[in-house]
Amino acid sequence: MNTWAIVFFLLAVLYLVAYFVEIPFFYEGNPKTKFMIDKLGKKGYKLLLLIFAGIFLVLAFLFK
Repeated sequence: MNTWAIVFFLLAVLYLVAYFVEIPFFYEGNPKTKFMIDKLGKKGYKLLLLIFAGIFLVLAFLFK
């Protein structure tokens, strides 16, 4: 398996875990995410995490 595929797959897993478990780093620990949650709302931000996870999964399978 290509190194890029592994990196993209791990990123996708990290974003999926952040979507379901609400890791503090992805929600309150970073000032940029606080700004994004203020602008998008929590539901929109969670949707953005899910979209990023999907994109990284597709990239992982393309680089496989």
